[in-house]
Amino acid sequence: MSVKRLIPLVPIVAALALVLTLAASDTAHATFTPELEVTVSDDTAEVPSENVFTFGLPKGDVNFGGIVAFIPQEWGIIDGRDIPVGAEVGTVRADATLGLIGSPCNQELPVEFKMQNGSLDTDDSFAFDDDVAGGRDGDGNPIANNVDDWAEDNDQNGLIGAVEQWPEFIFRTLEDTTEAPIRRSAAMSIVASTPILLQFLIFPPGTFINENIPNDEALGYPSVTLLQNIGDPEIEPEPGVITDFCTPLLSVNTSFGITQDNEDTPFVNEDNPDPDAVDEGGYPLFVNPQAGEYTFTIASAGQRDADGDGYENSLDTCALTVNVGNPRVNNDGDLDFDGLDAACDPNDDPSASGTNSDQDGDGYLNRGDNCPLIANGQETTNQFDDDEDGVGDACDPDLDNADAQGLLSLNETAAVVTIGGGGAGGPPDCSGLTFPDGSEVTCWTAGGPDRTDAPDDNGTPNGDDDGGSDTGLIIGIIVGVVAAIAIIGGGAALMMRRSDGA
Repeated sequence: MSVKRLIPLVPIVAALALVLTLAASDTAHATFTPELEVTVSDDTAEVPSENVFTFGLPKGDVNFGGIVAFIPQEWGIIDGRDIPVGAEVGTVRADATLGLIGSPCNQELPVEFKMQNGSLDTDDSFAFDDDVAGGRDGDGNPIANNVDDWAEDNDQNGLIGAVEQWPEFIFRTLEDTTEAPIRRSAAMSIVASTPILLQFLIFPPGTFINENIPNDEALGYPSVTLLQNIGDPEIEPEPGVITDFCTPLLSVNTSFGITQDNEDTPFVNEDNPDPDAVDEGGYPLFVNPQAGEYTFTIASAGQRDADGDGYENSLDTCALTVNVGNPRVNNDGDLDFDGLDAACDPNDDPSASGTNSDQDGDGYLNRGDNCPLIANGQETTNQFDDDEDGVGDACDPDLDNADAQGLLSLNETAAVVTIGGGGAGGPPDCSGLTFPDGSEVTCWTAGGPDRTDAPDDNGTPNGDDDGGSDTGLIIGIIVGVVAAIAIIGGGAALMMRRSDGA
């Protein structure tokens, strides 16, 4: 089974695999009240403009387990294959609230990502867990240095592997998706000494993402946020530094209207002429529609709360018993400081039993274990959670009914943007725009060009288009949704920590 608890992108960790099983909403105990604001730097009709998406969850809300953002279909979006790989397409800043190494979930940590246009070439891919060679042992055998290939600039061209290669786990993660993305953006940030991969993918309007996610073409372009490789059915969970991810959460995604040059790669200037250098700046990314009012929508789901105490299962160490204390407060309801709430701790008296931060001895700290009282580590079922309800199979009283462990809180949050003072609306005429080489810009808009590279049964796109541009560079989407609502934080991190490895 895949881990599909997602997170808005924050620092995360976690996870964001983004599509989870949405169910009926229940807000009787847990609250889930996401907030969204969208602004444009220039509201002139039919011009490229920077867009800023601000997403937040207040303190005390459950974090979200899944999210898909929709960009109005009238927006002009430039195909990623027409943009150089590595071009700067936006930034993301998330103010996340984390629990590190078993501590309460109350540590604030700002995380920033510099989003770059990513390759769409599925013939040149990488595996998320491949390590860079670290020399050879005494017998001459190659050894790894535990640095993932995707996070390294192996060819010393200024780009990490996750930008200039296609992550082969994407179509496994989005197993129900029927189209290839129009654009992909990617970036890495170091969180708690761990490299974290954030990606955004924009799909054509009407793309089927998941049976529980609206696929109404009228909503616009679905924008999917992926954190690490969360959601990949082949993922193998491992204990990590980040053991909790909770609210409050604030994420600000700035999507450029025109690409900026990547200063980490060679570029041409008067002092350094280089015929092989690339200047990635000056490429239009998003073009405002005609004058009118447009609605951006986020469809999201808050995580489950099995015992109705207001704490999501991924945060609650006693998920099936109402807590004595608050897991966001230092040692509240936890006399022996082991991370287990007194409601289910079999030995909460430190004077008699001492402190055991891993009660079941399975290698996962109590606060990073989806069954803290029953061993389900790497030697056993390794955090398997087949029904993806945040409660591991080893301790789930109803393995076939996720709703039995709390209902998801569904929410559709909208933000209206006015372009050109208002009007009848419609897609832009992009024929007057040009790329740096003088060629004409073609925008994806309502009724835009057809694509033939949808995923086939093997999880790879059909068609033989390698996604390359005239420069031989492949481009993906900028900040993933660059303008789409990139969100980070929340469910994803949790996902990663309490994922299912089947």
